[in-house]
Amino acid sequence: MPDTSYQEMINVKKQFFKTDGIQCFHAVQSFVKGEITPEQAHEIGMKLAEELWGDKFQVVITTHLNTDNLHNHFILNSVSFLDGKRFCNTKKDYAIMRKTSDRLCEEYGLNVLSQEEKYNKYATSSLYKELMKDSIDYAIENAKDYNEFIKILQDLGYVITDKNGTLSIRRDPYKRNTRIERQFGNKYSKENIYKRILEIQPIFPYSSNPMVLITRTYENYNKQRERHYKNKGSIAYLIYQYEKLFGISTESSLKSKITRMTPELIADIKKMDEYSNQARFLTRYNINTNQDLLNFEKSAYEKVNPLKSKRENLWKKHKRAKTDEEKQVIENEIVEISKQITPITEEIKHCNNIKQRVDKIKQYQLHEQIEQEKSQFEKEQEKSKKGRNKAR
Repeated sequence: MPDTSYQEMINVKKQFFKTDGIQCFHAVQSFVKGEITPEQAHEIGMKLAEELWGDKFQVVITTHLNTDNLHNHFILNSVSFLDGKRFCNTKKDYAIMRKTSDRLCEEYGLNVLSQEEKYNKYATSSLYKELMKDSIDYAIENAKDYNEFIKILQDLGYVITDKNGTLSIRRDPYKRNTRIERQFGNKYSKENIYKRILEIQPIFPYSSNPMVLITRTYENYNKQRERHYKNKGSIAYLIYQYEKLFGISTESSLKSKITRMTPELIADIKKMDEYSNQARFLTRYNINTNQDLLNFEKSAYEKVNPLKSKRENLWKKHKRAKTDEEKQVIENEIVEISKQITPITEEIKHCNNIKQRVDKIKQYQLHEQIEQEKSQFEKEQEKSKKGRNKAR
């Protein structure tokens, strides 16, 4: 309904923690002047929305009469109520929408444009870029060297082009290569990818089997959060209650939909991995309040900044080194320092992510409180009105 559609869409975004990025998509369906009634136009618009998006996405359809041509507007929630995935807006989607609209108009005996669509071209969507970046980060974090980094991306279905010091990738159905440094910044240059691989060095050996990844990540997740989220005044308890309210996916639900390792699966696992690590982090350091979190973060920065400076100086020394033997010695030093830096930077990242999650939860709680107070006020007003009418 028009008066609740905005809040319903926002609730879906909150449920899946996807309140940022593109909020909605907008489409227009227009008709030839004088050959259709407003009722017919709206009926066709409803059928189009139901056929294209009705099983996954919330849509608002309005029929406008303010121009010579009757036309429908569609406002589509960017996040699916079914599985929380974002809408993938490509030229193919536009072509399918056009084709479906033409068919429905022909069924009503209406004119359609004769221009043919080129259905085999695709545009790079924001979702595709997001999944690509997640996949690259995942490959960097799990590769022991550059060759394994390439193999992991290939296992995820990407086609790799590595020429003249430039790295480009693509994945079907997209036909255009993406130069990852140009798309995602200097952090993703070939040189910096090599650096990051060397600095991170994975704890576990890489496996292309998704079940190995999921079991490794979540085998104790539910036990840990059930056991430790008992302090009702703590940050951990607040997050736990929020997860229970919205039914955040856990290991079993991920297992049920696995066929192979894909960028989409990696994105889901990355999110759950973050929640799991946050639970362990809060428990390990007995962090219960915002002040505890801020104190820990300050202490972590004081430890990590000198180490990062030392590592940066080693990379400068590495550039000046003249022999492979010298470079190897320096690289070994870098690896040892990185082993000290990595866990601290992970903890700082947990601090930032937890602060953001808590802020979102508090905003949601405040909104719910306001809505409840508003509803209570309206009930009291209605009750008072009925009492005055009865007195008359």
